[in-house]
Amino acid sequence: MTSLFVAKERIENKVERIPEGGCWVWMGTTTVRGYGQLIKDTKKLSAHRASYEAFVGPIPKGMNVCHTCDNVSCVNPNHLFLGTQKQNLQDMARKGRSTRGEKSPSAKLTEEQVNQIRMMDETCSFISKIFNVSVSAISAIKRKERWSYV
Repeated sequence: MTSLFVAKERIENKVERIPEGGCWVWMGTTTVRGYGQLIKDTKKLSAHRASYEAFVGPIPKGMNVCHTCDNVSCVNPNHLFLGTQKQNLQDMARKGRSTRGEKSPSAKLTEEQVNQIRMMDETCSFISKIFNVSVSAISAIKRKERWSYV
């Protein structure tokens, strides 16, 4: 559990309450991904985690603070819940927010190309040259260890 408790008033003074939906949008500093951020005792804290601790209680070690509203800048404690990393990723996928597959900025292939690769009978080495990816990537795609949802 973290011990960097932040006062409720400090959080409330940095939010804009949105009547539609009920989000408390963090108006302070944010990360490049849009998560609220604040500093307490020279340590950077995620505003949604600080809000959870201030209004709900301690966060057990290893737990994420997740958003029911999918608004990463929201710090409304009624929109926050605890979950493991796996549960958080499953929640994101269920809501269509995950960056797997071609949504990932590092993706070199599309779902259509993955389907083509799976239908090809040529060697992985030959296919890798066509699609400009590694032989091991082609092999993993064919075994459905990568892009398994396609």
